[in-house]
Amino acid sequence: MSCPALIDFEASCLPEYGQSYPIEVAIARIDGESRAWLIRPLEAWRHWDWSEEAEKLHGISREMLRKEGLPAAQVLKEMARFVGDCEVYADADLDAYWLELLAHGLKAPVPFAVHFLGEYLVRHNFTRPQVVAALEEAKLRLPKEHLAREDAKRLALVVKLLLEGEKAS
Repeated sequence: MSCPALIDFEASCLPEYGQSYPIEVAIARIDGESRAWLIRPLEAWRHWDWSEEAEKLHGISREMLRKEGLPAAQVLKEMARFVGDCEVYADADLDAYWLELLAHGLKAPVPFAVHFLGEYLVRHNFTRPQVVAALEEAKLRLPKEHLAREDAKRLALVVKLLLEGEKAS
């Protein structure tokens, strides 16, 4: 297993538009392995907000979650197994929030910490031009956005490209 791992969530709406809950999560490692899960909403979230605008962005409907979503407890367990000993990073604080909300809804401990990707980039002394170039290349290879499964893979590819460039120099 090649670390780190990158995580991305999609939600019922953005928090500034109401009380949102996680509906999809994906984790991608820099070795190219990735997993994505649709999350069947918890009963406690039944009356929380849903945004038609968000649904248009990520393409996930309530009906899809009802039919294809997995039980939240199963998702949390499988995520922890997939992450293993990897450090997990995200490009937004909201991803840590939604992981905490998921665990809290299940009355379970948060299975791993989610760190800000910027911390990783600074720790490895990547320059802004290096990061921008890696991000542009990753967007060319994986252009779909607002899908957790694609966003996590693209972030992992950015880190992989940066690390490969570091080795080459």
